[in-house]
Amino acid sequence: FVDPATGEPRVACYCRGGVKIYDPVAGGAALVVIDVDSHVEALAVFKDPATGEPRVACAYEYDKKVFVYDPVAGGAALVVIDVGSRVYALAVFKDPATGEPRLACGLFWDGKVLIFDPVAGGEELVVIDIGSEVFALTVFTDKTGAQRLACGDADGKVRVFDLVAGGEALVVLDLDDSASALAVFTDPATGAPRLGVGRD
Repeated sequence: FVDPATGEPRVACYCRGGVKIYDPVAGGAALVVIDVDSHVEALAVFKDPATGEPRVACAYEYDKKVFVYDPVAGGAALVVIDVGSRVYALAVFKDPATGEPRLACGLFWDGKVLIFDPVAGGEELVVIDIGSEVFALTVFTDKTGAQRLACGDADGKVRVFDLVAGGEALVVLDLDDSASALAVFTDPATGAPRLGVGRD
């Protein structure tokens, strides 16, 4: 993310002792340390639409919650979302109807993706039934302009869903092993989205 005061890039990392914010260009010691009380499985960054300030969402493994912090000022959590299950993956996107940020949480035991408002918190807005433990999430826009959610799952598949409608998977990719990481990029020759998959 970008520090709004300086315009400099920052990177958020979880390691023993908390979530630490670094300057990825200069390196050096952590600029901010956010104390956390549990192991963090996933991080995601978004902007608060009211202020433009960056926020970092942290998925606590054992608490079964997602905590949202100010990564510039540090301090206590601004929002706590009680997910009710272990979250192994996070992805942020904008609601196409409102432009408001949304947070997709991939659940390990329940085999679902729950979508929340990371600013207001509260109950889930959308539930997508995956049918397998979720290890990785990423959001992309297809050629039609529609937003899609790709889920890397423990059963050796990557499933692609309509983020607005939910429902059944639009595409299912069969892999040799579970997908532990996903990344989307644009093919420079065609402009079409491409999905990179890291497997166990």
